[in-house]
Amino acid sequence: MGETVISWIDRLVTGRSPSPATERVVAELRAAPDQCAFRTAQQVADVVGVNVATVTRTAQFLGFSGWPAFVLDYRGQYLATLTADRMLSSSGRQDDAVRGAGSVLRDMRALGALAEVLDERSIDRGAELIRTARRGVVLATGSFAGPATQLSHGAQLLGCDLMLHVGAASSQMTAVRSLGPGDVVVSFNIWKTAEVVNQLALLAADRGAALIVVGDRTTPVTQRADVSITVPSESAGSLPSTVPAVSVVQALLAGVADSDRATAEASLREVEALWRSMGIVAD
Repeated sequence: MGETVISWIDRLVTGRSPSPATERVVAELRAAPDQCAFRTAQQVADVVGVNVATVTRTAQFLGFSGWPAFVLDYRGQYLATLTADRMLSSSGRQDDAVRGAGSVLRDMRALGALAEVLDERSIDRGAELIRTARRGVVLATGSFAGPATQLSHGAQLLGCDLMLHVGAASSQMTAVRSLGPGDVVVSFNIWKTAEVVNQLALLAADRGAALIVVGDRTTPVTQRADVSITVPSESAGSLPSTVPAVSVVQALLAGVADSDRATAEASLREVEALWRSMGIVAD
């Protein structure tokens, strides 16, 4: 079983003594993750009876730049403990409308949260690792095979050797076993990630391949990564939203193209010519 929110918080505090005000915030974070994971810093401050600066200092005490960065990881830790039916119940308490426009608005808020904490340097570094790798493998399971497919397909169009492996565990293992220094693995570790994906990502790193992780919380895999990009995963339904992950994929692909436009344009022209010569697209 994965780490609980309480044990995660306790691990971040281990060996240090918070101030009395910080301790009150930490106690609330431990006691009510189902509420705190969806609150602003001001809302937490109001509940605890401290000022908002204390909440910000608590996030920094726990190792984050501020509340937005902390709550993104904290929310991912909480959502990872939920089954699909419990996620549906949790999302339903946040908004009355969880379909149609309500779902779109939830995704818009998630993208706003992502934009607030996204590190441009991580996007640039990730794009450079993909562009310069001798070859690469993308690992994903479940819903996040969608963004993974988009990343692999787009990178190939831009001239990169980045292959998606979402099938049998034995096939994924075979692909990773062939990697080494100069190669790259991109792993999507969001919500209920198959353990084989986690282990193969670590195996790739052990073998010297660069590791890029798109995840919704801190895990041993994100801590090992050369580049770790944290995305929101909450949604208005019973499954995590893929929209923030897709947005990160788009940013990575834009970075690949912008860092070597000549190669990207030449590759796209070649693909376009092949599509037309083979009748894949019409004139």
